[in-house]
Amino acid sequence: MNSVTYNIPAHLFDSYQGRKVIVRSDSSDELVIYLSRGNLENVLYAQLTSLKVELDLDPLVSWACALPIDVVVRNPAAEYPLLYHFSKLLDRHPVRISIPVKRGFVKAVRLALALGFSVKLEVGQPDACLIAEMAEVLDLYLRRSEVSQPVEYFHSTFLSFFNHQQSPNLWFVQEEDPEHFRFITNEGAETVSPRFGEIDLRELKLIVGAQQTGSRLSKTECDGCEFLETCGGYFKWPNQEFDCEGIKTLFSRLNLAAEELRNDLASFQELPGGLPA
Repeated sequence: MNSVTYNIPAHLFDSYQGRKVIVRSDSSDELVIYLSRGNLENVLYAQLTSLKVELDLDPLVSWACALPIDVVVRNPAAEYPLLYHFSKLLDRHPVRISIPVKRGFVKAVRLALALGFSVKLEVGQPDACLIAEMAEVLDLYLRRSEVSQPVEYFHSTFLSFFNHQQSPNLWFVQEEDPEHFRFITNEGAETVSPRFGEIDLRELKLIVGAQQTGSRLSKTECDGCEFLETCGGYFKWPNQEFDCEGIKTLFSRLNLAAEELRNDLASFQELPGGLPA
């Protein structure tokens, strides 16, 4: 099977049968209508692209299929109260909230986690103020015992550090690796992610490949960075002059937390009656 996952509008679902897909719509009714007509084996999740459907969730609530749902937030500081309406989906579906790293986004993250949703941060090249909010979210993820759901990209990065294993870098975690993900516009045009606009796919593959492998023609902050394998140069697009110092502090905190947990588990195993090694 093709290893590429296609993010497609619901009305193109029939055309992508047999391929791995994410199916999106701003209408819960439309999602159920189209998805009920085909095989769901290759559907990773359904994506609601607007919070304005909060009063029209009954088709998904009553749908017998327990398909994961991703809810996209556009303006987190203003829209976060609307997340309450989506809690009814949890009785039937796993739910993730995709939240852009914009001013005030931490309010949306706090509420999403309190309601029991998992979270994905849509992050580009954050400034110092946004880095501070990301650090606040990282504290929630790492330190608050009542937080039971993952926050991406923090979660995958933490597991990578904890297991000392090479894992997919942020291009993959954020579903923007051109080797594995494609975004199909409502008109059927193919790109990788709305974040990349109409950039040529071959050019994008070269850009991402150079970032991931360190084969850039000119030296950047990525050269010699201890987190390059995990990050893959994700934060150097589109502006290669972006200062990653704040981002690296977040990586460092995740790495330290993973080390602390490994040490705690090792100490516990050494106690009488501790977990077997």
